[in-house]
Formats: sequence, C-alpha cells, structure tokens
Amino acid sequence: MNIRDYIKSGFEAYYDRHSEVWEEGFCVWMRPGVPAAMKADDSQGEWSVWKLVPSTVTAEDVSALEKEFGLTFPEWYKAFISTYHHYFNAVPEQDTNEPLENIRNMYNPLLCRFGYLPFTWDAEYGCIWCIDVGGGPDGEHQAIYEIDHEILFDLDEVHTDRKKLQEHLVFLYPNFKAYFDHNFLEKG
Repeated sequence: MNIRDYIKSGFEAYYDRHSEVWEEGFCVWMRPGVPAAMKADDSQGEWSVWKLVPSTVTAEDVSALEKEFGLTFPEWYKAFISTYHHYFNAVPEQDTNEPLENIRNMYNPLLCRFGYLPFTWDAEYGCIWCIDVGGGPDGEHQAIYEIDHEILFDLDEVHTDRKKLQEHLVFLYPNFKAYFDHNFLEKG
C-alpha cells in the first residue's frame, strides 16, 4: 500500500463528505483569509470556500521539523503533513503560506522528551493527542494517546519521568493509520 496515496484519498473523501453548501450559501469549508491558490469559491465576500492543494512540504522540511522536535516521525505522519495544504479543523491547519507553522506550535518539551509526538488536540475537551514514537521503530506499534492539557502543564518538567507521564495518558488508537481511518475515512 502506498501511504501517500492512501492519505490523499482519505483527505479527498473527508473533504467531499463535508462539502454540502447550506441554503445561506455557506459550507463547512468556508473561512476568511484563504490564500488565492486555495480558493475554490469567493462568492461570499471575505469568506471563501477553500480547496485541497497539493503540498509543497518537502522531505527536507519534515526532516528539519523532526530535528526541532527531537523525534523521528512515523511514515504515516510524514505523509499526512506533506500531502495537501488544508484548513481541516480536526488537525492543525496547513495553508500554502506557512504550512508547518501550526504543526510547529504543537511542540511540547515534556511530551517530546519522552518520545511522544503531539500532533493535534481535542478542542472540546482540552486534550492534546500524541503518537508514542518511543513505542518502537515501526508505525504499527506507535499508539496514540491523549492527555488533558491542564494535567500536562501541571507536570514538573524537571522531576517528571516517562512512567509518571504515562499515568496521565489515555489510549485512543493502536497507531496513526487507525486514527486516520477512524477520523478521515470513518472505518473505525
């Protein structure tokens, strides 16, 4: 299976599934400030329907981000952040201007120090979702967890160890593909 093609088809299916235009002329994929290259429809004044645009994020960009985080990202996640520019609200937005900036803002020193890659959040409940890249070199065994941001920020960065951190993590998915299938393809 080609991971990038799988991610691409999942993004496209998710986008298409939620593209319904309401009577008022609005849809889920509308927002202000859409870069020209991402505009699909500009008929609602400052609000534009955005479209998926092939990503300009390179392997070198991802490698530099891995160095910043001090982690090796799973192949599934690398494909995820380098396939399309988008404004999905379930994950950090990646526009054409600074596609990795919102991902960079997910960095958390405590999580990263113990091998957990923060990659999104659950805005409704204030939880950060992370991939256990310390769980093994292969993406099949890199489970996804959530941690309440308040608990995370209350942990002492100096005296907390991996075991103490793990006490606060809640298991969500066995790996990134399972997360992607459930959230983008609804194959849960």
